[in-house]
Amino acid sequence: MTLPDRTTQKFLFVAAVSSLVLLSCGGGGSQSNQSGDDGEISSSSGSITEGFLCDTVDAVGQTAEKKELTCQLMGDGKLVWRPIDGGGTGDVSAGGDTTLAQLVGSGQCDESSTVSKYSASTGDVSKMSYIYPLGGMLTSHITPIDHIYVYYPQSAEDHSVATGSYLVTSPADGTIVGLEDFQKTNNYPYPDHRVVVEHSCNLYSVFIHIGVLTSGLDIGSKVKSGDTIADDSYSPGYDFSTFDGTVNLQFLNPLSYSQAESWKKYTANPFNYFPADIKAQLEAKSLRVSAPFDGKIDWDMEGTAQGNWFVQDTNGYRGKGDQSANFDNHGKIAHGYWDTHLAIAPDAVDDKAFIYSIGDWEGCPCQFMTPDNVDPKTIASSDTAPHVLQMVEFENVNPDGSQWNPRKPQKGYTLKPGKNVAGLLVVQVLPDGSMKVEKMPGVTKTAGVVFTDKAVTYVR
Repeated sequence: MTLPDRTTQKFLFVAAVSSLVLLSCGGGGSQSNQSGDDGEISSSSGSITEGFLCDTVDAVGQTAEKKELTCQLMGDGKLVWRPIDGGGTGDVSAGGDTTLAQLVGSGQCDESSTVSKYSASTGDVSKMSYIYPLGGMLTSHITPIDHIYVYYPQSAEDHSVATGSYLVTSPADGTIVGLEDFQKTNNYPYPDHRVVVEHSCNLYSVFIHIGVLTSGLDIGSKVKSGDTIADDSYSPGYDFSTFDGTVNLQFLNPLSYSQAESWKKYTANPFNYFPADIKAQLEAKSLRVSAPFDGKIDWDMEGTAQGNWFVQDTNGYRGKGDQSANFDNHGKIAHGYWDTHLAIAPDAVDDKAFIYSIGDWEGCPCQFMTPDNVDPKTIASSDTAPHVLQMVEFENVNPDGSQWNPRKPQKGYTLKPGKNVAGLLVVQVLPDGSMKVEKMPGVTKTAGVVFTDKAVTYVR
C-alpha cells in the first residue's frame, strides 16, 4: 500500500463528476477542450487563451490580442497554451541554448536579480503535519516525482478548516511568471492554482494545487520574501518544486526528457535553499529519517536495472502521444502518457525498499516490490540470463508497530512486501545499455520462465 496521492484523489473526483475529465498534477492524460469564464474555447483554431487546454503538441495559435501561443505538454500531463517563446518542449540535452527561464518561466528573466537562496518559508512549518519527499513513485507518477508534497491537518470531508489557517508564502523576492487556474481548466469545484515564482534567472519556485490567490496576484506581480501568495485552507496541502539552473542531475539520457519535463535535470533539493533554522524544521516534518530528507529523483545507474526507463521509440518521457486517460479499470486510473514508462528505484521514504514502478500493468500504473526486495543494482549487464522477478503489493509499517494510517503516516515508516504474487517481471540489462522486459500478469511461478515474443525493449 503506497502513500495516497492528494492530487490523484482530486483526479478521481473530477473523473466522477465530469465527462470532460482531465488529469491533474497526479499525472497526464487525454485533454478535452473546455470553456473558460470568458466564453473562449481553447482549440487549435479561433480565439485562444493562455493557460487553457489544447489538443495537439506544438500546434500554434493566436490570442485575440494577436499574441502567439503554442500547445505544450506540461509536467502535470496537460496540454496547455503557452507563450511561443516560453519553451517547455525544447531539447536541452545536447548543449542547446534553451534556458531555465524558457523551460519553467515566461521565456525571459530578470538578469539583475542575484537571488540564489530562500530567506523565508513557504508557510508556517509548525502547522504542517508532514512532508512527503522528492522521488515518490505513486500511481501514474511512474518515475520519481520532482516535487515534495506539503500536508496539513484537515477535515477533508467537510472543509471545516477556517479561512486563513494555512497561508502559502513566497520563500524569496521574485516575480510571478506562471499562473494556471485548475478550477477552470480541470473543472475543480474549489480554487486550485499552479503558480511559478521567478527569483532570478537560475532560481524558480513552483507551487501546484494552492487555493485562493492573494487579491491582485497575476502574471508580472512582484512579491517579497514572506508575502502571502495564497490561502490554502479550503483543501490544505500542495506540491512544491525548486528549480536551479546551476543544478545538473545525472540522468543517463537527458534526451528522453527533451519533449516533456525538460526542466527535470534542474530539479533541486528544496530544503538546501532555506535558512538553517527553517531547513531544520522542514527536515523534522519530512517522513524520511535519513539524508537527503527532501529526497532524490535521479537514480539512473549505468549497466544496471536501476533508474528510469522508456519503451524504445516512444519519445521518452512524453510517450507516444496517443494514450487516452481511461477509468474503466476496476476503479483504478488506466492508460496515459505514462504507459511506456518504467522505473526501478528506492522508495522515497524507505530507501532500503526497492520499488518496481510499471506504467502499464494490465492498463494500470502500478507499483510493486519483490518478495525478497531485489536491489536493481544487482541486475547487471554482465548477467548472462534474465532475472525472473515476482511482483507483489506492499504495505507500510509504522516504526512503533501500530497500524499505518494513510492520513497520519509516521516518520520513518518502512515497506513490507506482501505475499500475494500479482505476476512476473522478466528483465535483462543488455550490453548496449538497453533492457529487455516482459510483463506476465497472473503468472506466479518462476521455474522455467523465459522471454516470449511479447518482450519489449526499454531504453534510458
